[in-house]
Amino acid sequence: MDSRAVRSFRAFVVATAVVAIVLGIVAVVWPAPSIVLVALVFGVYLVVAGTMRVVAAVRGHGTSAVWRWTAGAVGGLVGVAGLVALVAPAVPLLVYAVLAGVGFLVEGVAALVGAVVGHPGSSRSPTVVSGLLSCIGGVVVLVAPALALSVFTVFSGIALIGVGAAALLLLPPRAAVRREAVGTGRTDRR
Repeated sequence: MDSRAVRSFRAFVVATAVVAIVLGIVAVVWPAPSIVLVALVFGVYLVVAGTMRVVAAVRGHGTSAVWRWTAGAVGGLVGVAGLVALVAPAVPLLVYAVLAGVGFLVEGVAALVGAVVGHPGSSRSPTVVSGLLSCIGGVVVLVAPALALSVFTVFSGIALIGVGAAALLLLPPRAAVRREAVGTGRTDRR
């Protein structure tokens, strides 16, 4: 790899790491506005994706009528979901939280049933603990979905900060990159 490519890669890693750290700090400091911003961006995406599906359905000459009607209907529903997210961003977020809570409950119940029935080669104690924790998590998310979303956002922010910092810490120093370029005889000082 020539030195320009290495410099470009380093710049890319530094830029993405800094963006990750900044977004992580914003998510930790202001979790509620961060969640709303994500919902709004997702709403814009859904409106655009739904519109594109409807346009594809209308312009889908030569395709079956069933495909066109299905694509148009799905596109319309996706677009309406996007509009709902733009008008009331809390609605899709709460739906997401409720679905996550239900998912935790289903997973917990499945784990508990698996512990009672017994899976060959698995230990019952960890399965019971996992099932109970999943059920408790599901109930907590269902009882306080807004709080659950805020906690999730804060943890996501912490993860972004960690990933960004790790990328910066694991990036080789410039001197090592220059030594590598000199050692291979590929120096480019533009």
